[in-house]
Amino acid sequence: MSIQRFRIAPLFFLACIMGFLPSLPCSATDVTVDCSRNQTITAALNSLDLIGPNSITVSGVCHENVTIAQRDRLTLQSVAGHVATIENAATPAGITLLVAGSHNITLSGLNVQGGAIALYVTSASGAVLLQNSAVQNSLGDGLDIDMQSEMVIQNSTIRNNSATGIFVSDLSHVTMATYPTQRIGISGNGFGGGGNGNSGLSIDGSLVQLNFGVITINGNAGPGVSMDGGRLQFYGGTHDSPGIIENNNVGITITDAASATLWNAFVIRNNGSTGISATGSSSVTFYPGVDDAGPEVVTITGHSLVGLALSQSSAAQLFGAQILRNGSTNPGSTGGISVSGSSLTIGGSASVSGNTGTGIFMSVKGDLTMFDTTVSNNTADGVLETNLSGGGFYTPLTFSHNSGGSLVCDDFSVAFGDVEDISGVNCKNITSAPKQRPSFNIRKAR
Repeated sequence: MSIQRFRIAPLFFLACIMGFLPSLPCSATDVTVDCSRNQTITAALNSLDLIGPNSITVSGVCHENVTIAQRDRLTLQSVAGHVATIENAATPAGITLLVAGSHNITLSGLNVQGGAIALYVTSASGAVLLQNSAVQNSLGDGLDIDMQSEMVIQNSTIRNNSATGIFVSDLSHVTMATYPTQRIGISGNGFGGGGNGNSGLSIDGSLVQLNFGVITINGNAGPGVSMDGGRLQFYGGTHDSPGIIENNNVGITITDAASATLWNAFVIRNNGSTGISATGSSSVTFYPGVDDAGPEVVTITGHSLVGLALSQSSAAQLFGAQILRNGSTNPGSTGGISVSGSSLTIGGSASVSGNTGTGIFMSVKGDLTMFDTTVSNNTADGVLETNLSGGGFYTPLTFSHNSGGSLVCDDFSVAFGDVEDISGVNCKNITSAPKQRPSFNIRKAR
């Protein structure tokens, strides 16, 4: 076998130099494109083989629609220290930059803008890297990833697109911010209609993960993040530099058996009516962390209606000091957390405080497990159970300065656990149960 390997190498080299293998690369090719001189990326692509490794270094503003199809090992980049622009030139607008059925594609230092979609990654493309770039000003979605494609986004911004900023669908996988110093921005999308909605980030049956760095999702017309099935896993920032989801119509919406996990520090604030909404058998989990500056937790604040809403057999596990605070005096506010026909587990130094309305409102067979939690300074009851709801309460618990009772139940709801250790309880149905707190695995980030 070793003799055969030594014989193949010179034969392959001879075939390359004689042109017998035109579809295979003999060496890497690097070309430059200066769009100010009427050169085009498309012409450069046509001069290269499909296998690579090849690179195209671009300068200037390129008015063209570019397709990268069935290619491997290609880098499309700006001159070092500069930014190159690829802008839609089609009428009616087309896809500004299309990556289809391609692998090991790097897009670096680019402004991809305009078009019906600014950047589209499709047809099982894989190992596509977008770095140090902006995807902006499209007439529809900014960035679409579908058909089981895989993409990594580093140090880039998706902004001011008329429809959804990033739309991920069809079992695709997107990973963002693979190093701690990286920043991802998704802002100002969804104000022009069309496309796949008006969210900053929209996930449809796919996986999106933020590994390191810091993400800011702000000022989008619809939800900052919307999920229709699929999985979201966000590792947040530090105590002093949290991830930010703010000034969107809603912070995060989760439906159709979707699952979202937020680790470490996030601030979810001033997002219209609701911080987070989970419905349709979906789930959301918060896990805390600790750094030298202090605890890394999720904070939900500044909404006008409710911080966290669970409905239709959904579930939430809130571990750590999740501070759910309503900055509004809206008389229609339902308070900090609303649980309807769903399940909530909250503990690990959690806090539900300063809400207009009830701290935690349970209804329609809602299920609550609470331990090591503070419920304080809410304008109504601390915890209210209605419509066949049930709650297990395990010390340590702190109820203070709520305008109503600490724990209030209607005639058809039940409380158990360490209820007798709570002052200000008004529950008819209190069951005796062993004073043993359930065991929970509060995982550590990374």
